[in-house]
Amino acid sequence: MIKAIIFDCFGVIITDALEHIINELKLKEPNKAEQIVEVVRKANAGILEPMESRLAIAGILGLSYDDYSNNIREEEKRNGQILEHIESLRNKYKIALLSNVMKGGLKLRFSQEELNRYFDVVVESGEIGYAKPQAQAYEITADKLGLRLNECIIIDDREDYCEGALGVGMPAIHYLDFEQYKTEINGYLIGN
Repeated sequence: MIKAIIFDCFGVIITDALEHIINELKLKEPNKAEQIVEVVRKANAGILEPMESRLAIAGILGLSYDDYSNNIREEEKRNGQILEHIESLRNKYKIALLSNVMKGGLKLRFSQEELNRYFDVVVESGEIGYAKPQAQAYEITADKLGLRLNECIIIDDREDYCEGALGVGMPAIHYLDFEQYKTEINGYLIGN
């Protein structure tokens, strides 16, 4: 029986501006793309401090820190349909946010009031030192919810992160768009 729904942030709740930049670079300048992926990996694991990682990425892109930050901010758009649906689920299910993001990265995108409004638990990989698809990321999130892994379902736009969840016994939905998500989540929640 599903008691909690865990949402990914980038690619589900907010468009993933950095992933878009990385994908474009893979075609034109693959070495720069690899450098950024490595910086992101270290930031998501809590190895690099937030400012250090943002400065490193800006440098790789040949941008000032402010220009890089502004570009990311302009490209990140919230998914209003998902946020409305989260609010409608809160009275029956626990809701968590599990994101591969540097320490403090979610507070750059949401106020504390918004985080409290939408989520019972917020887990940043940079804070816990484990990133999806590492088993510990899912285990820590379920533990913070006070639930077993199989009592939670994760919604993520990355297939490998969904496979990581399935590998530890947590159901997963690979998010493609809101309609597909809504159909699939209803299949899990009906009768619960």
